[in-house]
Amino acid sequence: MLAFFGGNMALRYDNLEKAEKKAREDHAATWGGWMSELVKTNRLEVGYPLEGDGKRVDADGSRDYHFPDTTEGGFIVVKAESLDLATEIARSSPIIKNGGYVLVRPCGEMK
Repeated sequence: MLAFFGGNMALRYDNLEKAEKKAREDHAATWGGWMSELVKTNRLEVGYPLEGDGKRVDADGSRDYHFPDTTEGGFIVVKAESLDLATEIARSSPIIKNGGYVLVRPCGEMK
């Protein structure tokens, strides 16, 4: 799993509508091209941007929760034979050029 953090906050999913049209279009084209390449090479399993508002659930119940900008802004699950290959895929991510970073974690098998 690749989890995306940081980058240009003006282009974060919740802020896209406020960004200038050209910046939005360039951002969408860059990510769309990268994701299309992952699909074409049969590397993409699933992925989504994450919205800032959600719920927090704990022993006391559930309540509305706004995730801070320091949390992940999205994730994808890639098909990779090794952590090194997943890391190479992460290095080509648009968020790297946008000042952000990616955390790469292997997904375990259900036992």
